[in-house]
Amino acid sequence: MFKTLLKAFTAAALATYAFAAQASVLQPVKVTDNIYALVGPLGQRDAANAGDNATFGAIVTPDGVILIDSGATKAGAELIETTLKTVTPKPVRWVINTGSQDHRWLGNATFAAQGAKIIALDSTVKVQQANAAKELQGLKMLLGETAAGTTPMSSPDPLPGDEAKLTLGGIDLELRRFGNGHFPGDAVVWLPKQRIAFSGDLVFADRLLGVLDNGSRVDQWAQTFKTFAATLKPEIIVPGHGKPCSLAQAQAQTGDYLDWLVREVKPAAQNMDDLEKTVQRVHAATPEAFRKLDNFEGIDKKNINRAYLEFQ
Repeated sequence: MFKTLLKAFTAAALATYAFAAQASVLQPVKVTDNIYALVGPLGQRDAANAGDNATFGAIVTPDGVILIDSGATKAGAELIETTLKTVTPKPVRWVINTGSQDHRWLGNATFAAQGAKIIALDSTVKVQQANAAKELQGLKMLLGETAAGTTPMSSPDPLPGDEAKLTLGGIDLELRRFGNGHFPGDAVVWLPKQRIAFSGDLVFADRLLGVLDNGSRVDQWAQTFKTFAATLKPEIIVPGHGKPCSLAQAQAQTGDYLDWLVREVKPAAQNMDDLEKTVQRVHAATPEAFRKLDNFEGIDKKNINRAYLEFQ
């Protein structure tokens, strides 16, 4: 009898530990009543975070949860589910994709299987579908078995144009695209009454952003940020990476860094200066404000290199 009880207690304890471990990957941060940021780690993708090294959003309505972005893998979607249970028992009824990078949408199928509607702009869906095989292959290489069961699924009814107004669960919101951001087709979820923007990967906070070879240029991203900031003037931003922040912080950590890359790298590329020397020179001159951000040492030189090749 004692052994049976001990076995049952051990199993329950292990289950509790596993739940807590999963929940700790994403930290729920209350933004305002019924609106949350699910803040992931600032480092790189790994098996422990199932690719969810990003920030997601959740709006709790009387009819269910509006989830902003769905995680990088099936396991990543399950991490989001586990975290949501700590703030609400309500199911996810809608998933809105702000972008096409893996952690923005590759968890869609998990929520769709539970009845959630997947929502995205047509421009976002086109980039998702074009990149799906490459992104899934990359995740399998990085995460191994943790990526198992992940099935790419885009919105079956993408919204046309660069702007859509929606009312979900009594909440008025807008899905808006201001231009190319971290990826082409990136969009922003805007709550006009609350003046809160879920920016997706248009904004990085607390960590250095990454410039990728994906069809979007640094100068385009810089201009898109300017348009976003001037048009919406949000009071609170739930960024694609990092904790909820002000527009001033987003400007300092995303907008200013993008402007700095354009200002420092574009003339060197147009003059056909030596690439390696340009990277070393610009990296050495990177302002202290950017050096303090997470991941600076591993990313800054890569960003300068990538920006140079774009401008050339």
